[in-house]
Amino acid sequence: MDPLLLLLREEMARKLTDAAATMAATVEVLTAARTIAGDVRGTESLRAAIEELNDTRDRLLGQAGALDAFAPRG
Repeated sequence: MDPLLLLLREEMARKLTDAAATMAATVEVLTAARTIAGDVRGTESLRAAIEELNDTRDRLLGQAGALDAFAPRG
């Protein structure tokens, strides 16, 4: 495989993984905020945001894994 394509694949996988890590950190902050706020108006929006971030993070990690799965071996 072309070395430039390999480099681009590695860079894309790294960026996807970095974005997923940032999302995970954001979920931690939102979860803490929701816990502190308790069961008050607006926490349902936080729950929905947390769920959406988790879903998006999982898709990004899946895409990064797919890139790795097609990496040449050897």
